Amino acid sequence: MKYLFWINLIIFTLTSQKAELDSRLVGQWTMLFSLDSNGEVIKDEFYGKKYVEEFTNDGKLILDPNFFIDDMKRHGETIPMDYTLIPSIKWETINNNTLRVDLGEYGTRDNRYGFLGDTLIFGYSNGTTRYLLKRNKD
Repeated sequence: MKYLFWINLIIFTLTSQKAELDSRLVGQWTMLFSLDSNGEVIKDEFYGKKYVEEFTNDGKLILDPNFFIDDMKRHGETIPMDYTLIPSIKWETINNNTLRVDLGEYGTRDNRYGFLGDTLIFGYSNGTTRYLLKRNKD
């Protein structure tokens, strides 16, 4: 009987982590900066570019095409950008603190997130954090 209780508790815990869409994420966000695991600002080729990410209310994540262009340059690609190669990205949240991004054939990624006022903060497993500011509707 004691084992049945623990099995039911584990099943309940696993099923209670229901995926949903945290409405606080919906909208456009401008990238401010990233910090490395030591808390230092990362001044790489993406620093200061103010890329925009959009979380739609139907679970799509739209990344700034300029991010992909700059990423291609970083890897030595000089050919024109083929926008059809940008993967369709879906998002969902778990327990209002974990963002799950589905990159299709490239797999899924889970990252922690939280808010400080109108700033969205992502925490990554390598210790870096990324800060984005909520854009006002024009």
